[in-house]
Amino acid sequence: IVFRFIYPQDIIVHNLCPIIAFSLSVAVLGVERPKTVPAWQNTVDKSAAEAAMCAYTSNVIRCEWAGENPRIASLMPANLAFQFAVVGDSDVTNRVQKMLNEVADSFNPALRKELEKHRLLNSSLQWLFRLSRPGATNVQHYINAWNHPAAFRESDFDVKLLKSYASRLTMDQIPLPVAVTLKYGEDMSPLGKAHAGIDYSDVLPEETFTLPFGCALVVRAPERRRKIRLSAATWPSAAASEYVWRATGGARIIPRTADMYERPTWNLVDVIYDVASCRPRIDIMVWAKFGKDIHGPPTVISIYNVPYEQRRYGKKGIDSITCVRSSPNVPYDISPIWIPHEWQDVFEHSSSGQIVSFERLEPGRVKGDVFSATGELVHSMSSSGFPLAVSKVEYFICPDSGVLKYREVGEEITYKLGFHPVRRSGE
Repeated sequence: IVFRFIYPQDIIVHNLCPIIAFSLSVAVLGVERPKTVPAWQNTVDKSAAEAAMCAYTSNVIRCEWAGENPRIASLMPANLAFQFAVVGDSDVTNRVQKMLNEVADSFNPALRKELEKHRLLNSSLQWLFRLSRPGATNVQHYINAWNHPAAFRESDFDVKLLKSYASRLTMDQIPLPVAVTLKYGEDMSPLGKAHAGIDYSDVLPEETFTLPFGCALVVRAPERRRKIRLSAATWPSAAASEYVWRATGGARIIPRTADMYERPTWNLVDVIYDVASCRPRIDIMVWAKFGKDIHGPPTVISIYNVPYEQRRYGKKGIDSITCVRSSPNVPYDISPIWIPHEWQDVFEHSSSGQIVSFERLEPGRVKGDVFSATGELVHSMSSSGFPLAVSKVEYFICPDSGVLKYREVGEEITYKLGFHPVRRSGE
């Protein structure tokens, strides 16, 4: 297969930013967290992720340290398939970086020149590395989402084998990476895009970053069933024969069509996922397929459930969301995606399972505030437990403590009996 490399105008890969210096974060509430390692920082900070992708598409080979604990591969809040994240001692990145440089030097000089010209050096290295990991003996193993962790070990890199593969490749054997676009459907059930302060109690967005080579989402709305829409295209030009999607956890992937008269294809899909399965994340992966069985490097969309927010589900749906101060599953700073707060929301449901209201219990308070299903502060309720008089609230970060707070705003709103507010999703 010979690929024609034509840069389409609609592919958004700008000169995002140079490599930036990261400031260390000290948690509020007097709790100092360990120094954040680079691989973790890239997954929670938008500007850091953009810098990593800038290097990825600029032929800059970077190996990022993910810390010493192997558990980090399952705890990281987003999976950036375009970064070489490695677990090990403090010098492991230097050793792996040396290996990657040697593999890049093993490409035929003419091939390497072409790869660099089309900004494909790093995606080609990712493809070679993932394809040659120990145990990757067949295509089904390669496209198994569980075999693409967020961080790797030094033993995963077989430099001798990688150099041997690299030295024999020609340009027509190089598969292209996939660029994705995150979208949302028009229908409300399952809930698609959720808005801060309207669909959930926070000021932060659910989207940490939505880059062509990786997206990171954080679960914030109380709905158990959610849906996103994803479109895929090879980069930098259209060349794939089809696309292969896989997911970890409770996610269902459905092919769609942009036009009702067209046949559904796998370059546009809906993903319906169960938030209860985000422990702590769900990864959705897509590969471009070329010919019979050649698949390029994966692109990952990761949905993260912050361990500081503990959800309990019952037969009717969400029972409670309890926010805690610390968790053994957060070894490094996640302040870019989490504003500390300590309260428990306990949900009340109708006989049909819809959320009617929730009570917020805070430490030190005997009685909590009651909110409508849509997050309005309740002043009075009917004898059946439905909101009658409410007011809007807004969320803000307390300048003194840095914690998430809320306050009442606007005039009182009244509802007639039987016309209480309901969630858009119907849950």
